[in-house]
Amino acid sequence: MLTKRLTLTTCLILFAMISWLPLSAQAANKQPAVPAVFLMKTIEGEDISIPNKGQKTILHFWTSWCPPCKKELPQFQSFYEAHRSDSVKLVTVNLVNSEQNQQVVEDFIKANHLTFPIVLDTKGDLMKEYHIITIPTSFLLNEKGEIEETKVGPMTAEQLKEWTKE
Repeated sequence: MLTKRLTLTTCLILFAMISWLPLSAQAANKQPAVPAVFLMKTIEGEDISIPNKGQKTILHFWTSWCPPCKKELPQFQSFYEAHRSDSVKLVTVNLVNSEQNQQVVEDFIKANHLTFPIVLDTKGDLMKEYHIITIPTSFLLNEKGEIEETKVGPMTAEQLKEWTKE
């Protein structure tokens, strides 16, 4: 009886592994994901399209209470100031729905002199579309709006520069 159960369990595991292999091979050949287009406003009131088709975009998700976010945001600011006219656009998304309130975010932005485009994701729509679980998380979107690169965790200035190389 035990031998039959062991044989059956082994067969089921092998079947599951064999069934899974073609799916993982398909996933490897799958085209880059193209997220839905969101028309949003930056904190300054500027209209912005995410993704911005026709231009490479670094899309960065953060909160004001996140220690790695606090550490990397000055690097994003320096990058933005040095690369404003480049072909790659920087857009950051504050997850307001994960914050104490919007005023805390606005105070944080002022205190840290952040001038790059910041979108407030008040309802978590962008967070859901990009499947954000860990912050900070960054994406490099190509000109078609497809996700080319994903970085979960803090980014360095060197990584930002690497993403903007043609």
